[in-house]
Amino acid sequence: MDRSRHVLRSLTRLDLGATSIARREVVWLWTLVAVAAVALVAVGWPVTASGYGAHPAAAMAATLVHCAAALLAMRWPWAGLPASVIGALGLMTVTAGAPDGWPWPWPVTVLLTHCLTVLVLALRHPWYWAAALWFAGSMMTVLAPAAITHTTIDRVAGTAAVANGVVLVSLSAGMALVGIIGRLWILSVVRAEQAERHSAEESERRRELEERNRIARELHDVVAHSMSVITVQASTARYRQPGLHDAVQQEFEDIAASSRRALHEMRGLLGLLRGHDTAPTAPLPGLADVADLIESTRASGARITYSGVASPTTGSATAPEVSEAVGLTAFRTVQEALSNALRHAPGAAVTVTVVQDADDLTVRVTNTPPERADDAAPGARLGLAGIRERATALGGTVEATPTPDGGFRLTATLPLGDTPDSPADPLPG
Repeated sequence: MDRSRHVLRSLTRLDLGATSIARREVVWLWTLVAVAAVALVAVGWPVTASGYGAHPAAAMAATLVHCAAALLAMRWPWAGLPASVIGALGLMTVTAGAPDGWPWPWPVTVLLTHCLTVLVLALRHPWYWAAALWFAGSMMTVLAPAAITHTTIDRVAGTAAVANGVVLVSLSAGMALVGIIGRLWILSVVRAEQAERHSAEESERRRELEERNRIARELHDVVAHSMSVITVQASTARYRQPGLHDAVQQEFEDIAASSRRALHEMRGLLGLLRGHDTAPTAPLPGLADVADLIESTRASGARITYSGVASPTTGSATAPEVSEAVGLTAFRTVQEALSNALRHAPGAAVTVTVVQDADDLTVRVTNTPPERADDAAPGARLGLAGIRERATALGGTVEATPTPDGGFRLTATLPLGDTPDSPADPLPG
């Protein structure tokens, strides 16, 4: 129903936002109606003044009002209909003393203008506007001659007047019927065009999603193989290289644990992309896992200072209760910020702060300028875009700005209100 009303509105005005078929039809209709109205004024005014013996000023005024009704009806039916009735009554009055043989009460030019206005109302507006003007014309055919006092009884009852009225009633009814059918045809064409465009957009969107899924699967196949090799090599290092120092063995174990965790999360995401009916049952990382993430990152040699909830600095052993979606987003924010600091600012000191108040959870990660600028790796800023998408979905905000000393700061503010828990991790970090 709403779409039908939108289409109807697009046909009742010269709307540049309407569909192409509607624009073409409306432009052509405006052009034809304007040309016809000008032509009827040019013909009707002199014919009314000279042929019917009407006063030129009165003939001009009545003709202009009657012909302008067709243009008014293009946009405002409530203005076009009364203008047509007033103009027709005025022309009937000034032509009442026409000589014998001249058609009356509807002179030819007046009859054509009346039919044009009926056709415009039927094409541009709901059917009852055209029906109302047709009914008004029929009533004027019957009642107007009797209301004009200087009209003779013979002329009113004459066969010529009856024939003139029959022509007006039948021709205007035919115009109304043609206009209503034409309007319905235009609406059906518009709906078909909209359905075709919608189908094309859906097909394009489906192809895009299929291509993304294919790329994601190929990326998984490539990365998963490398991660699996790293996991196996790190796990078997103590057996392949006996006599390793304990610190070196612990380093390999940390590498193996990190690669297994990354591989597990990647396989879970791949399961969602492939449309598996069952989601991964392993718990997703949350706010309580931020401390472990920072500890594992410190093993790479990064200088990280962590303060906030669930951190040794505050003495809190457990993270506060937050929704799963908020906890996951906070974890991914810290994870992405640390990854960016390690890649783009090698050797920089990183400060991670997680603060919770009554309404929001604020995650802030700041790094100093890199000590080795030549080792910085370029990035595509896709990770930051993913963090913004996560935060926006929860109603939060993300700010990523450089610091005055040449470092970088990432701040994410996540509301702690009622947010839907995420059953899976739909966005890569």
